[in-house]
Amino acid sequence: MSEKKQKPDTALDEVVREVEDAEKRTHESDDKRGHRGEAGDALSPNTDAQEQSEGE
Repeated sequence: MSEKKQKPDTALDEVVREVEDAEKRTHESDDKRGHRGEAGDALSPNTDAQEQSEGE
């Protein structure tokens, strides 16, 4: 597949492109990766998610 940004023909093509893009990303340590992204929703019945969302 070329490097051009073209619309994938199938869902499989899109998944393959996402995997290839993920392989090119820089690798982060577990510490940095854990603090990036969203915490659990405070309204979730999951108590661990509630504890993680405190202070955000």
